[in-house]
This record gives sequence, structure tokens and C-alpha cells, in this order.
Amino acid sequence: MNRDYLPAVGLGITQVMGYGTLMYAYAVLLPEMAKDLGLSLSEVFGILSLGLFFGGMVSPVAGRLVDRFGGRWVMTAGSVVAGLALMAMGLVEGPVSLFFAILLAEGAGMFVLYNVAFASVARLDLGLPPQRSISVITLFGGVASTIFWPLTLTLFNRFGWEVTWVIVGLSALLISTPIHFAVLRGPERHPGSAKQANAPHWPELTGPARKRGMLWMVVSFIFSGYLTGAVMTLWVTNVQDLGHTAAMAALAGAVIGPFKTVGRFFEMLVSRNMYPLVTYALSMVLMLAGFVVLLSLGFTLPGVILAAALYGMGDGIKTIAQGTLPLALFGAKGYGARLGWISFVQMGVNASAPFAFALATQTFGGWWSFAVMALCLCCAIATYMFIPDPRNPAHDPA
Repeated sequence: MNRDYLPAVGLGITQVMGYGTLMYAYAVLLPEMAKDLGLSLSEVFGILSLGLFFGGMVSPVAGRLVDRFGGRWVMTAGSVVAGLALMAMGLVEGPVSLFFAILLAEGAGMFVLYNVAFASVARLDLGLPPQRSISVITLFGGVASTIFWPLTLTLFNRFGWEVTWVIVGLSALLISTPIHFAVLRGPERHPGSAKQANAPHWPELTGPARKRGMLWMVVSFIFSGYLTGAVMTLWVTNVQDLGHTAAMAALAGAVIGPFKTVGRFFEMLVSRNMYPLVTYALSMVLMLAGFVVLLSLGFTLPGVILAAALYGMGDGIKTIAQGTLPLALFGAKGYGARLGWISFVQMGVNASAPFAFALATQTFGGWWSFAVMALCLCCAIATYMFIPDPRNPAHDPA
């Protein structure tokens, strides 16, 4: 394997562990924990929302640290804290200890998940453009739900949620920590250096269009991302509410992962010719198509499987677009901090999603919860239309 791909492959593996343990495991374990801890579904996901909000608050700090020191020590330390916090989840005895365990886990997660991984690999002096490394990282991350939803359910059925959290936390600690330490070694590009010769030479937004582009891009990211955390954590519960068993809901959810990989593989094949604005639009159209199928045919097994496949392809491509679009529109300088601030705003708003959609599910049912998610995507598409395209001469002050 070309050594230039080694950092992306290593970070791809750790993203499987990171998202599997810090996001997807909640979908299976939090509803069960709520029963034992005497909490309602909305209460337990409300605690998760507070954890996500805290994660958004620390995200700019993680981005700035990567810009200043590189990703090796940031991601290594983050993986240690995240693993210990996940193990602590197995020791909680009430809402207060659950709150602090989730707070620590989600805060640490901002030092090991996609945004920091993207910024870390973009700093390395490699023989391939950052956009290609980002695509490779996300290609691996697509199987996180495929592995961790069935795996977490199996571990829970055998050991209970207490032991399951210890197992997943210890696994994350032992796998992710040495990989982060090993693959992020090597020379780094100076933040002010010229673009690599084989990187796409896309014009950046300038002048008033730059501020306008940041505003509408972030607003669109907020709408398209608002449902992501809810799908991760409530898919199983909502699909059960449509009339399927927990095992079947987890199986359908497991389809999302491989089709994330299918979407990302497609993006890799065409990424040299597809501008990130087009990539982002394609992702939202596919996700919306998935919800249309889910709302109309989700009561049947073929319908929920097809919906998961379409949503998975769109969500897989969207993850890449959210890393490459800020790079294309605003350039590489300050990229880590920029991703951190975007994440801060996005997660500050989106942190309420698990609570809001859990309350919708609890009050109106899974179908209406999915319907509101589809509405969020419609708003994301509408606001996307206002993002300036720097390739358009009308947006070039010269």
C-alpha cells in the first residue's frame, strides 16, 4: 500500500471505533439504561443532547490545537479520555452520573472524530491532496453502524449494558490510541505553504461573498445535520414504532453503513471532477429520497431496507462534503479552527436533536418523527441555494 494512504487508512479504522462507540452504541443501550435508571426516553436522550452541546463547545479548542500542534498528540490523548469515559458509562447509577459520563465522552469525542481527523490529515505532507485523504477516511467510517448496531445488541443481550459499555470502551482505548500515535507521525506542511501540485486548484470566495458563503453554508449544515444525530440514536426505536422488531430494525439500520461506503466510493471515483457544492447537493437529494421511501413504504421490510440504502448513500457523501466544501470555499489556512467553529455552531444547535426527536417519537410516534427529519432536509436544500459559487464570475470581485 502507498505510504501516503497510511494515515487515512489508520484514521478510517479509528473512525469506525469512534462513531461506533461514541454515537451508534447509544441507539441500543440508552433506551435500556433508561428502564433501569427510572428515566423516560426523552429524559435519557435529553442528557445525550447536553453531552453533544458540550462537545460542540470544545470543538473549536480541538481545531485550534490541531492547527498549532498537529493531530498526533491531540487525537492520541482524546482517544485515551474517550475510552475511559465509555468504560465509566458502565458504572453509572443514576441521572447525575450518567450526565457526567456522557459529558466526558462527547467532549473527548470532539478530539477524535471526523473534523479533527480531517484537519490532522490535511496538515501532513503527503503525496495526495487532502480531499482524497478525507474521502478515504470516510470510506471506512461508513461501516460503523453495520458493525456496532448488531454487535452492541448482541453484547447487551448476553452481558447487559454495564459490561457492554466496559467492553466497547476498552476496545476503543486499545485500538484507537496506538493507531493515532503511529499513523500521524511524519513531516507536516506549513499552514501558509502553497497547495500541492496534484490538489484541485479551486478559487476561494473573497470579499462579501466569503461572509455570505460561510453564513448559508453553516445554516444548511445545521439543517442537514440536525437529523443525523437523531437517526444514529433513534433509528432502532422509530423503526420499531413502524411495526418492526428490534432485531429487524437493527438489521435495517445495519444497511445504512454499507451504503454509506457505496456512496463514498462513488464520490472517490468522481471526486476529481465533482465540485464539493455539487457533491453536497447530491447527498441531500439522496437522503431526502430515503425519507420519502421510508414515510411511504417504511411499514414493509423492502421499504425500510431501500430507505436505509438511499439515506446511507446520501449521508456517506454528505460527510465528505462537510469536510471538502469549507476547504474549497475558504482555503487551507486555518482549516482546523474553521472546522472547529463550524462544528461549534452546528452542534450547539443540533445537540437538541436527540431530545427533540425522542420527544416527538414519544408523543406522536416514529412516523411523525421521521417526517420532521424530512422537513429539515427540505430546509437544508432551500438554504443551500444561497451559497455563492466562487467559480461563477459574478462572485469574483475582479
